[in-house]
Amino acid sequence: MNTLCGAGNGPRKGGNLTFNSGGLKKMDNDNGMSGRENQSELFKRYHAALRTRVGDAKYVSWFKDLGLEEYSEDCVTLSTDSETKRDMLDHRFAPVLEETWRKEVGPCRKMRLMVLKNKLSEFAARIDAQEERRASDPAPVAKARSVKDGKETPTFEGLATALDPRRTFEAFAVHASNRIAWAAAQEALSDGRVRELIYFYGPSGVGKTHLLQAIAHAWLQDQNRGEAGYVTYNNLSNACVSAVWSNSTAALHKALLSFGFLGFDDIHFLNGKNRTQEELLIVIDAALDSGKQVVIAGELPPAKLAEAGINQRLADRLAGGICAPIHPGDESLRLSVLQKRVEQSPAACRISDEALGYIARTFTQSTRETIGALNQLLLMYGAEEVLVDLDEAKSVLKSRLDDRRRAATIDDAIEAGAEAFGLKLEDMTGRSQPQRIVRARHAVVWCAREVLKESFPRIGKALKRDHTTVMSSYRRAQALIERDKAFQDGVKRIREALEG
Repeated sequence: MNTLCGAGNGPRKGGNLTFNSGGLKKMDNDNGMSGRENQSELFKRYHAALRTRVGDAKYVSWFKDLGLEEYSEDCVTLSTDSETKRDMLDHRFAPVLEETWRKEVGPCRKMRLMVLKNKLSEFAARIDAQEERRASDPAPVAKARSVKDGKETPTFEGLATALDPRRTFEAFAVHASNRIAWAAAQEALSDGRVRELIYFYGPSGVGKTHLLQAIAHAWLQDQNRGEAGYVTYNNLSNACVSAVWSNSTAALHKALLSFGFLGFDDIHFLNGKNRTQEELLIVIDAALDSGKQVVIAGELPPAKLAEAGINQRLADRLAGGICAPIHPGDESLRLSVLQKRVEQSPAACRISDEALGYIARTFTQSTRETIGALNQLLLMYGAEEVLVDLDEAKSVLKSRLDDRRRAATIDDAIEAGAEAFGLKLEDMTGRSQPQRIVRARHAVVWCAREVLKESFPRIGKALKRDHTTVMSSYRRAQALIERDKAFQDGVKRIREALEG
């Protein structure tokens, strides 16, 4: 699931809205929109504005199936029907989606983009239908499974989302940045011990969802363990709304506790959804008491969850389990992820090592962005028996870079220099003088001068050196470029990072 962040104009006052095919659905009385305006027409107007802005061809290719899964004062969640479309929308059209929303609908603090799996789509459609019926009929919204003693027993089919077959342990690249989480994932599959609550946390795009689903895949290989349920925050929230309206929270608990393994994703997006958090806490305690395994993923460390609107008891419960951070990886991790993806891909084309290295060096915002760039190459050449070399990769991905490019700075050059020469960022501006650090500084000075056209005093200020030292460093860099292959490679990497 991708995140498109926007500052917006502050939160919309009032309640939350959800949407699935039938239009925006009101969850609270005050939703900040005109009650007279047809809410379905409002979203159609959003689509029309997108079509006008991007043109018919791009609209039909990328925007036509766009749906609105949820709208609250904190987050707008849009959906599309494939990962390829999600990646393209996220990396090329994020500003268009956000700006058009603010203009046509209202303020937007955060926007997310997700792939709507069939099960989730069917479940959400049922929730919508239940909401519509409830507007005219106060009958229970949960679908009846059977009748016993005059009481209906509701069911929550589609609560768990289908697993992505590509998200397995074999496809997960282990690295220093995720080794603790990897060990915790293996612990979740250990038998003959008291099961602990496990919490993965880290920024978007570092592999939390992959690990959750990998555990579920491995869990299902042993039939004695029972079923595995991967539950998105959106599914859980919708199911809780349905259960509360139909007075069937016990049935919801039973449905969740039917799984031997429960994985809950994106816990941080339950901020403000107090009743859903309360029900989740009940399920966690009951599942662990009965020997089931519960793994939860979110972006924030436990200490920060309460500040972000998560129930303090739930935050404390997570803090009391196994907390496993996942940090953004470096170039070597991104390259390993790409290699594993290519190995598993059914595409007829081959991607050269140089092209994969270029993607790993260039698309660094998250592992998800790195994979998205690879997916774009596979989209273009997947059906052809060709070798995609570095020049082809640069050509295809140029527009992707153009859409996300911002003006590079000296700080960017320093950061790129540290990564290119395998150093820590503080090494670049520190007083230490080992040869390998000095050479990295020479490369940064040369790139800042030649690529960014910066003055020697400004470069010196950023590196915490006087301008005469920087001038000397520039002259030494010119000499090294002519005779030192390793230095040339380092400069090349910095240039690629700055120029895209």
